[in-house]
Amino acid sequence: SGIIVWTTLLSNPAAQPATMFGAGNDDAERENFFQTAVAQAQRDYSVDPANVSALCRWGGALLELAHFKSGRESVEMIQQAIGHLQKAAALDTTKADAEWCLGNAYTSLGFLQDDKSKAQEQFDRAADCFKKCMVKDPSNDSYRKAIEMCEKAPEYYDEIQSHIQSQAMAGEAGRQAGQGAPPAGPNDLWWDMGGWIILGGAIVTLMLVAKAGAKPMTA
Repeated sequence: SGIIVWTTLLSNPAAQPATMFGAGNDDAERENFFQTAVAQAQRDYSVDPANVSALCRWGGALLELAHFKSGRESVEMIQQAIGHLQKAAALDTTKADAEWCLGNAYTSLGFLQDDKSKAQEQFDRAADCFKKCMVKDPSNDSYRKAIEMCEKAPEYYDEIQSHIQSQAMAGEAGRQAGQGAPPAGPNDLWWDMGGWIILGGAIVTLMLVAKAGAKPMTA
């Protein structure tokens, strides 16, 4: 699956989410972790509006949190992430962190479009970001592979849309029979099929957060 592709692609053990959360922890703890990261990044940014690391952590954490949301709320959270990452990229044109997370954000937004032409616009923007990353760090093979994955993104998009249509037809047939459940929407599917790119952004965010010393909140 795409998730396996990204886990293999970004296989630095120190950067794996499992090492940050613990292998058996659930979505609630991960969501809590990234909520904490957002809060810390906001505080750091309020102290120093030129803090590129804070903007990257803020945008990256929002990007990861978006997969816990649905519908319009998910799209708006990704758009917020893009805004912070664009600021970071403009402030520091020498490092690839912001462009990398920005590419992840555009790809994720593409999977949530209901029109393929609009989705392709986002995939193209993502590819441009990854190409900029390659210019800044030509020795990092992950950027080249990310561009290749962007080229395959429209195929994933088609699979998602096909699955949605199949679910809708099955749900309608079930409702007519008096036993159907509501069909799955894009946000029920994007982590499984489109989440390959989100995981890449999450790993980068985890590294940035770890460098900043952020820790999950405890109850």
